[in-house]
Amino acid sequence: MTSPLVDDRDVILFPEPIDGKWVMIQRPMQWAGPGYPCEKPSIWIARGDDMLDCRDSKLLLTGRYEWEVNKVGANTPPIKTPHGWLMLHHGVGPDWHYRVGAILMDLNDPSKVLHRSVDWLLQPEEPFETKGYYNGVVFPCGAVVIDGTLFVYYGGADQHVGVATCNLDDLLKYLRSCPA
Repeated sequence: MTSPLVDDRDVILFPEPIDGKWVMIQRPMQWAGPGYPCEKPSIWIARGDDMLDCRDSKLLLTGRYEWEVNKVGANTPPIKTPHGWLMLHHGVGPDWHYRVGAILMDLNDPSKVLHRSVDWLLQPEEPFETKGYYNGVVFPCGAVVIDGTLFVYYGGADQHVGVATCNLDDLLKYLRSCPA
């Protein structure tokens, strides 16, 4: 799907080409509702010959669980693991709080979601996450793996910066127990 003017949010490029193509994750706000395969803002994936021309878009992920029914969007650039591409995403539920989940995509065809977290992994709980410019938000912007630990850098209430950590193998084990 293409549109001349797209209110495109949460745009993320994969760190390397896959099968000779660049891959981009996006959330075009207009691509929801009548005429589209999703009712609410959702995550799409596109491929292209270069980073500026990823136009072959298709729906990747919609809100499925209560904590993400209002909208979903991508957060961190995917991390290549032996089990697939790991990417964090946010979901917005009925309380309009932003929570974090994760998906695992196929290494050779990331348009195939292999697993996705059923439950949120991080939610706003601390005062710097619940009170600020936008209350009730944890919004990851970057992630890195150091010595087997995943460090996730996130915004709290659109005013502060936090870091959350977990053991990468434990996260992948949990994620691999979840359905696609």
